[in-house]
Amino acid sequence: MERLVGLVLLAGELLLTCGAEMYRVEETIERMGLAAGFVQVEGFATPTGLFISLHAPNGRVYTRVRRIRQTYNKLSTIAEVNSISRAFSDGSMTIQEVHDELERLSKETAPESLGRQLIGGAGAMAFTMIFGGNWFEGIIAGMTGAMVLVLVSWLGRHPVPKVLQAATGGIFAAAVIMGLSRILAIHPDLTTLGAVMVMTPGVAMTTAIRDLLSGELLSGLSRSAEALSVTVAIATGVAIVLTLGGR
Repeated sequence: MERLVGLVLLAGELLLTCGAEMYRVEETIERMGLAAGFVQVEGFATPTGLFISLHAPNGRVYTRVRRIRQTYNKLSTIAEVNSISRAFSDGSMTIQEVHDELERLSKETAPESLGRQLIGGAGAMAFTMIFGGNWFEGIIAGMTGAMVLVLVSWLGRHPVPKVLQAATGGIFAAAVIMGLSRILAIHPDLTTLGAVMVMTPGVAMTTAIRDLLSGELLSGLSRSAEALSVTVAIATGVAIVLTLGGR
């Protein structure tokens, strides 16, 4: 039973760490707990903590609490945990197979690959062009956006709050583009706007709205506040450079 409790807890922890909605976390816990043979499963998830209570057929109650200290967006892991929980529920996966798969996923870290940074740079380029910039300004924004992602990823490996990461990224992007605008014929406003878009918390805001629509007011409001604070931090970082640069 202790092993089964650990599997249920690990599945919920993975979902929370990768930015899943609260209803999805609680639903997965309940599904896996019932499939594991527990007669009653209670789960309560918040963005920073997970509480589960599993009632065994012999009357014993297993209660566990897990503190979530670091989160990032990784939709592929959320999809895999969902598939594992459903396969376990319908009996197509054994306990050992579930254990092996969850352990494999738990050893994976936040995505920091070169491909992610290049894709982010392409996104920054696209945003600059959508806002009215030309190809050259888009390329500058894309290169700067990729460098911003490298900087933010490096800061994320250290105990630096997300708000400070966002502010530092905004300062870096604005400073680079303001410097280039003095020697190149580019619009610094459009180029900076595209470069900082790689840091905007779009997934976090979408998840917050989804939580609010599901009635998860605690997580919805807290995630909305986090997304808003990150957005303000980005704008503050850019504003500092623009102010010092005389704009």
